[in-house]
Order: sequence, then structure tokens, then C-alpha cells
Amino acid sequence: MPMFDFVCTGCQHAFESLVRGSSVPACPACGSTALEKQMALPAIKTSGTQAKALQAAKRRDKAQGAERMHAQRQYELNHDD
Repeated sequence: MPMFDFVCTGCQHAFESLVRGSSVPACPACGSTALEKQMALPAIKTSGTQAKALQAAKRRDKAQGAERMHAQRQYELNHDD
């Protein structure tokens, strides 16, 4: 399905929309059909970008794990029998 990025020339709202055939999307903010299609670049996946994404995911998972451990500890302290 073709997804395109648009900017409304009336309110400058940027959004993406699924466009089928010759249908014309409307701005979700103001309803205008005066839109400017933006240049969309394909996502490039290299070993470098994949490694960075993996590192970011590991950092996020570690932070979430620490938050869960803290929440569990707080629960145990407040609900001790």
C-alpha cells in the first residue's frame, strides 16, 4: 500500500496518508486538500544502523527492567505481611 508524507499548505500540519488510486487525502487537522507531497527516503538498513538499533533496544530493555525491579521492590515493602 502506498504511504505518502504530506504537508498542508494551509495550516502547515505534517502527516502521512495511505493513498489509493487517484484519491486525494485531506489534512486531518483542518480538512484542506491543498497539500504538498514530501520527498520520502527509503529506510536503509546497514550493519552500522542495525548495530545502533540493537544497542538502543538493549538500553531501553535494561532501563525498563530496572524500573520493574524497583516497582516490585516497592510493592514488596508496602505489602509485607
